[in-house]
Order: sequence, then structure tokens, then C-alpha cells
Amino acid sequence: MMVNNKVLLWKEKGIGRQISSFALRYGIYIVFVILCVLISVGSPVFLTVGNLSNILLQTSAVGIIAVGMTYVIIARGIDVSVGAIVALSSAVAVIAMKDGGQPWWIGLLLIFTTSLAIGIVNGFSTAYLRMPAFLVTLATMTMGRGLVLAISKGMNYWGLPKFYTTIGLGSIGPIPIPVVTMLLAFLIGHIILSHTIFGRKVYAVGGNPDAARLSGIDVEKIIFMTFVILAIYSGLACLVLTSRLNSFTPSMGIGFEFSAIAAVVIGGTSLFGGEGNIGGTLIGVLIIGVINNALNLLGVSVYWQDVVRGSIIFFAVLIDALRSKYAKTLES
Repeated sequence: MMVNNKVLLWKEKGIGRQISSFALRYGIYIVFVILCVLISVGSPVFLTVGNLSNILLQTSAVGIIAVGMTYVIIARGIDVSVGAIVALSSAVAVIAMKDGGQPWWIGLLLIFTTSLAIGIVNGFSTAYLRMPAFLVTLATMTMGRGLVLAISKGMNYWGLPKFYTTIGLGSIGPIPIPVVTMLLAFLIGHIILSHTIFGRKVYAVGGNPDAARLSGIDVEKIIFMTFVILAIYSGLACLVLTSRLNSFTPSMGIGFEFSAIAAVVIGGTSLFGGEGNIGGTLIGVLIIGVINNALNLLGVSVYWQDVVRGSIIFFAVLIDALRSKYAKTLES
């Protein structure tokens, strides 16, 4: 009888581990489906083609940033300057075109030059100078926001060259170009992270930097490159957002950093590094987009919307902490 009880306990424990493992891996997808069902019951407009297209458009810029943020967080980093990168890159490019009379391709070049410059500063300071990533990017965020106001003098600009309006307002078949750009960004990000040596090194650095260094990986170079990749994605997000709005405002990109971080963490990437994937990040982005859309459809006050967004970030971090703790329990 005692033997049978032990066997039964072992089986129950094994089944429990399988269920727990399944929940950790696929729970976010189930939550997304349930969320969509509940919102569609509350608002019949939610599942219309026009509204779903609007959700994808609204999340395109943050989604692109979230791809790069996934790399940084997997490598145990953080970057709160991405919103400022978007705003400053846009300010430099738009003002050069509008006030300086520069052609569209100069504006395009300035967007990526500016974003890359900030990404290099963030990456070099974090990887080689061993400065805390949060404080470094907080400093560049503050400087970037200040430069935006200094360069633009607080003015708004609109009416960009035709090339920009084509990117932001055009479509490939029925799919808007910003959405296509976001999906391509996710696809490329997934391929690099999951199917290349560089991607495996990112996971190794995030999982255990000391062990990665002993195995011959240039840890500093990998960390540096993750910030550069994020800067490139931030420049692409700037191009998508500026062209879609056909304008520039000094407040562009505010809150993008926290939305991107929340999406990445909700999607299963651990803030402790070494764990995560691009597919989960996509679901995290969609969950945030769906919630924002639902708040508008249900007529929630803009003041309370900020409370909800803050709560999402809080619970994203809480879930990550609980998930990491529970994962260790399953391994033991």
C-alpha cells in the first residue's frame, strides 16, 4: 500500500509539473484569448476589421521598440530612453526637412544617425564603463527630452514630404505599411534571436555573465550590441510614427519605454535575464494594445486610463517575479 501511495504521489507530482510547465509557457496566450472574448462581449465594435486594424496601427511603434527591448532585457539590461530617442530623432529629422529644406533621404539618415548615437552612448556606458543601465538611460532620456525642447522650441511641425506620408498612410494590399513594418521587425528579431550564434550568446550572457565569459563569449560586446540593436529599432519606430502622424510634436514617445518594457515582461521575458522570446513579446504588445483600445471603447476616463496602465506595469513586474520564483521551484 505504501508503495502504491508513493507511485500515486509521484504521478500526481509529475502531472502537476506538466500542468505548471504548460501554464508558464502558454498561459499568456490563453490570457490574450480570454481578454479578447471578454472585451468583445462588452463592446460589439471590438472585433470589427476597422477596429482590429486600428489596434495594430496604434501599437506599431511600441511593438517595434519592444522587439529591441527584448534583446536588452534578456541580456540583463534595461533602457528607459527609447521614448526620448524617438522624439529627438524625429525633431532633428523633421526640423532639418522643414526649416533646413533638406530632402527626405537626409531626414531618413538623420533619424537613424541620431538614434544610433544615443544607443552607442547607452551601450558603451553600460557594457564597458560598467555604469548601471537604468541610470545611464535615465540620464540620456532626460538629456534627450531637453534637447527636443531646445531644438524645436516647443513648436509642432506638420506636412512632411510625400515619402513619409506613403510609409505612414500607405498600405500593401489591405494591410497598412506600419503594420507590415512591425511584423517584419518581429520576424527579423525572432530569426536573429532564435536561430543565430549571436542570439544564443545573448541568452548565455543574460543567464550567467560569468559563465559566458569563461566560455569565451565577449560579454561586453554582446551587451553593447543589444543596446545598438534597440537603438536601430527605435529609429525605425520613429520613422513609422512620424510618417503615420505626418507631423512632429515635442511630446512624441512619452511613455513608450514603459509600454515596451511592460509588453516584453508580460510576454514572458524575465527582468532577471536569460529567458524570453520574440513571440511572447508580440502577444504582450497586443495585450497592451487591446487593453488601451478597450479603455477607449468602454468610455473610461483618460485619468483612470493612466491608473490602469500603471497597474499593468506593476502587475507585469509582479508576475515576472512570481514566475521566476515558481520556475526555480519546479526545477528543484
